[in-house]
Amino acid sequence: MSQTVAGYRCFERNGEEFALKDEFKNFIRDYGAMGAISNFLRADGFTQHNWGTGIEPRHRVKFANMMQKYILDNARVKIPVLVEVEANHGVHALGSTVFPTNLCIGSSFNPRLYSEMMDTVGKEIELSANHIGFVTMLDVARDPRWGRTEELFSEDPYLISEFAKAGVEGFKKNNALICCKHYCAAGDCFGGMNTEEVNVGIRELHDIHLPPTEKAVKAGADIIMAAYNTVDGVPCHINSYLLRDVLRKQMGFKGITLSDGWAVPRVIEQMGQDPVTGAANVLKAGIDLSLADAGAYLKLEAAAEEGLADIKLIDESVTRILEKKCELGLFDNPYIKEDDSLSVFIESGIQKKLAYDMAAESVVLLKNNGILPIDNNKRVALIGEHAADIYYQLGDYTPFVDDRARAIKDVFKETLNLSGFTKGWSFTGDTEDFDNALRLCEGSDVIIVTIGGSTAKNNSNLTYDFNNGAAIKAKKFLDCGEGMDISDISLPGNQLELIETLKRTGKPIIALLIAGRPYDITRVSEIADAVLTAWYPGEEGGRALSDILTGKVNPSGRLSVSIPYAPTCLPAYYNRITSAQSSVSDDWVVNTYGDNNKRVLYPFGYGLSYSDFEYVSMEVTEKGACLFEVKAVIRNVSDIGGKEAVQLYIHGKGNSVRRRVKELKGFKKIYIAPHSEQTVTFTLGYDELRIFSCNNRYELENGKVEIYIGSGDNLPLRTEIEIRV
Repeated sequence: MSQTVAGYRCFERNGEEFALKDEFKNFIRDYGAMGAISNFLRADGFTQHNWGTGIEPRHRVKFANMMQKYILDNARVKIPVLVEVEANHGVHALGSTVFPTNLCIGSSFNPRLYSEMMDTVGKEIELSANHIGFVTMLDVARDPRWGRTEELFSEDPYLISEFAKAGVEGFKKNNALICCKHYCAAGDCFGGMNTEEVNVGIRELHDIHLPPTEKAVKAGADIIMAAYNTVDGVPCHINSYLLRDVLRKQMGFKGITLSDGWAVPRVIEQMGQDPVTGAANVLKAGIDLSLADAGAYLKLEAAAEEGLADIKLIDESVTRILEKKCELGLFDNPYIKEDDSLSVFIESGIQKKLAYDMAAESVVLLKNNGILPIDNNKRVALIGEHAADIYYQLGDYTPFVDDRARAIKDVFKETLNLSGFTKGWSFTGDTEDFDNALRLCEGSDVIIVTIGGSTAKNNSNLTYDFNNGAAIKAKKFLDCGEGMDISDISLPGNQLELIETLKRTGKPIIALLIAGRPYDITRVSEIADAVLTAWYPGEEGGRALSDILTGKVNPSGRLSVSIPYAPTCLPAYYNRITSAQSSVSDDWVVNTYGDNNKRVLYPFGYGLSYSDFEYVSMEVTEKGACLFEVKAVIRNVSDIGGKEAVQLYIHGKGNSVRRRVKELKGFKKIYIAPHSEQTVTFTLGYDELRIFSCNNRYELENGKVEIYIGSGDNLPLRTEIEIRV
């Protein structure tokens, strides 16, 4: 139950040979067994492993077999160990494909594609002789200042829930276990600061933060990882209401509950408890397995002897862990055949194609004054630090990559009529390259400028908080990722200053946002002729961007988070509860600041296309008690075929609680050929129409429900139904 030893600290490499360190061997000697161990494969600035010191694809199976054999040969209890690996957007290992981050994936509005992606992630973990993938998929993005926003699918719980369901189902097609994190509400931390308190009421908790976990559990999640934060003052790791009442009793979760790294000793210390009592309290609250816990859960033996820990609870936790080992077949055969299956899979190209497809479907076109697609005869100036370094487009929880992963600049040299590249702006505000940028633009017809932040961790010049793995200091500029929260979402460095300068050239400007969070891009949007956001598009992002800019691919991404009008316009999420002083109008809620009548620059669900779509009609049919079928007809009125993310929202009226302005309750991404139409069908039933009522439970209530269909804030199809319970 205690994971005291971290995998990346337990081995050393000499050429092609690996040896287990004494730290690993001593744990087996002293405690006679090991339940689970994490991140042998992780290779980044945090672990200090790289291509010369880490485990490469050809080593993975041999090393895992060696480690299992040592345990079975030397442990008192001959039980195989569970091996865990980070898998936020691909397996966090040397040689693995780096997919787009979740913020990018959410903008695809395509859970089916994500399911295919996660199928390959689960397959790679299985073929690597690992067993558990840690995947962020439960958090809701409520504050863009939070550095981990890049890991989240969306600000909307319904959209997140559909991706969580798809991800779990895809992953579980393989003989591997998926650990879904974080439970719960970590995305609503105070001031957007990592691990800080979360002050939400029980209704906000059930409306916004719990649905993704419920959907993941129903899809078959194996492990749920608790979050660092408190909810209403109670740390998630000792919150029996969340861990036992909600997760196990209400949601029916049967799997393993896992602590986050170093969370158990930290919460024990913060609550002012002695180690033995603290370990007993964490167990009582509902944590089965403790990750990187500095020996905290090793105190459970003493707690049981002193009568502080119920041996029945220990048995239940151990049973759940052993059951998962049985499911994997580890007791029958803890080893994997050492052949070329993993290498063949990695080199097959299937993951590279999925990484490209996901990036291509996730890029959001925010503005286009007719400059896109770019004419092949136009000479293009490329400016911006992001274009020069592949790591700027990869995001956090990313391994060191090999030379096959190409930066935007290197791709654009081959695909665009590039007149040249220069960095232009600087994250540090240095203007020494401004003149180079202006000279480059003089000989160009079109200017492409990258803007945004950085989670680039491609060096070892980082200082980490080794109590949770978050970066706390870097010689290279970082303003995003775990531990990199910011107070101001203005564009960093002198990016805006350079764009203002380039405007004077009179050349059309295309701005590419490469980022792990929304930034204030209002002025950029006023200046630029076209604006796109790619978020962190992964290692195939350069190719996807090139194909969209040149028209080979029609952009179909839609914003999964709102982009604020100004840094002070927070929170900016769309699905807030209707204000007592506001009224519903065509602009939704007329309730603004005295010094600013706008909250959002680009709203949730928004995105442009090279096609033009027309929403023709909507028909609602009652199919049963509180069960409705909604059909909408959408027409492509342009000469270009394209994909549209059709969105269905509701707004409830006449209920016991004040309802949200609008709530996403259905979406489908469809391809519509030129000058043709498609019919999209949605179902509204109990899950979509329920509310968390004044009775503090989910139920249906009598009342009216407005239905809206469209895209973003353009929702031309509207009707109303009545709920009769």
